[in-house]
Amino acid sequence: MALEVPSREIGTRRRFRFVLWDVGADPDRDEIHLVFCEGEAEDGTPCRADSGEHVDRETAELWPFEHATEHPEHRSYGCLSYRPMIAVPKEEPT
Repeated sequence: MALEVPSREIGTRRRFRFVLWDVGADPDRDEIHLVFCEGEAEDGTPCRADSGEHVDRETAELWPFEHATEHPEHRSYGCLSYRPMIAVPKEEPT
């Protein structure tokens, strides 16, 4: 008894095309910057104060000076920046 192999046409079912892409900043959305304090209070608890979200990086980076006037022992800070990006094909696929 032979196994029956279902017949099926062999052909192109999908067409793929390699496309080059450009990736860069999204001009329609703003970058967001936040600076935060990594210092500790006298009892060892983390400060966790932050500048709040700023579109202007320089404004966010000035915040540690304001925070240090109230807490001169806090000398360690971090900065988080969010940069929205977009990917666009160099040539639109046809």
